[in-house]
Amino acid sequence: MAQDQALNSTTSGNTGVAAAFRRFSQAVCLAVLLFPAALSAESVDGHIYRLAPGDRITVTVFGQPELSGDVLIDDAGAITIPLTDPIEVKDLTLLECQKRIGDRLADGILRKPSVSVRIAELRPLYVLGDVRLPGAYPFRYGSTVQSAVALAGGFGPGELLRNTAVSEFMLAEERVRQLTLQKRTLLVRKARLEAQRDGQDSFSPPALANGAEDKDIIEIEANEKEIFSTQGAILQAQIDLLRSQKPRLQEQIAANTGQGNTGKKQLDLIRQQIERYEKLIKQGLATQNNDFQFRLLESNQEANVLRLLSDVSRLQMQSGDLDSKIQEVEAAFKRQVATQLQEARDRLNELEVTLPSAIRIRDAKLQYAGGAAAQGDEHSISITRTRNGHTVILNANKTTAVEPGDVIDVKKEMPHVLPHDEAAAGPLKLRSYKTEEIHAGGTSAISR
Repeated sequence: MAQDQALNSTTSGNTGVAAAFRRFSQAVCLAVLLFPAALSAESVDGHIYRLAPGDRITVTVFGQPELSGDVLIDDAGAITIPLTDPIEVKDLTLLECQKRIGDRLADGILRKPSVSVRIAELRPLYVLGDVRLPGAYPFRYGSTVQSAVALAGGFGPGELLRNTAVSEFMLAEERVRQLTLQKRTLLVRKARLEAQRDGQDSFSPPALANGAEDKDIIEIEANEKEIFSTQGAILQAQIDLLRSQKPRLQEQIAANTGQGNTGKKQLDLIRQQIERYEKLIKQGLATQNNDFQFRLLESNQEANVLRLLSDVSRLQMQSGDLDSKIQEVEAAFKRQVATQLQEARDRLNELEVTLPSAIRIRDAKLQYAGGAAAQGDEHSISITRTRNGHTVILNANKTTAVEPGDVIDVKKEMPHVLPHDEAAAGPLKLRSYKTEEIHAGGTSAISR
């Protein structure tokens, strides 16, 4: 019953539609006179212009102020008004939007609703890239790329961006220097390891490009030479220690061998004596007790000779083990050298790729930070625009007309960077750069 009363009230309110429309028209004319900035929105052709996310529209339901007001089309292309679910209006004209809202209100909410839709604010322009104040700016009919860039503060990066470019160049320069030092270190290390592998007494670092010298490079070479001499001394000390044990073992072997030979002679004499006693016993001229004593002496002497021969064998094995240990020490050292040499070569192969790239990046940042401003005011401009639900990218210039929602991307035309050949660039020559402030037309430049 309450809903029927509301609908009857709405029906009676619709009898004043004509008077309300006249008042609305007068208000619109007054707004145009007082607020010329809104002229762009009011100039939209309701039969042609299609709505898109970012547009703000004014929905007027005559006789229903609680259902009227400004509404922003959201990212999904829909609007929300009281008593309804979200209404999709993307890609609709204003007249189609009016009809869709009216149909939605007529579906159980109002009886014969009268709806008017107009543009309150067109979706903004977005200006990006090499402008001083990137961001979103209101659209005005007749706008061009140049006027949009003017709203964004004009062409050219701001002071903060220029400072950032200088900082990025210094970081790129430092990376080139670090990689160059790494390469020089690895080249010197490779020469040192190859000399150690080949058993040389000394090594010479490879020559620098253009005979360049640097404190860090001199220190690198000094460190590698110190490592070469230190490791060589340690290896030689280990070998000398093992070899020093051999003379003592040889002396013991000789002494035990001499004692063994003497023992063998004594054993032969004892055995001869036993043979004579055996003859005397047979003749009854000697006793069994003396024979037993001689045989006991023979047994002890034989054991002593065997012990001496065993000691000689043991000492000879120890002498052979010393030779094996010396070979093991030398082999372990060479294995370590071979592993480090392979690691140095692998890292050098990586630097063959990363160093030239770092040099090109460094030089590009140098030209961007300092030299680009001196190459003129040429810019590359592109416009990203939505047409019939599809995104297209257009090439543009300063006089190209723009449309609501356009994304204008401005890029500085960078001077051509010549390809770098590492040998020509002299990657082993450490070049120093300094920052100079050149006040020519308000531009900072970096020079070598």
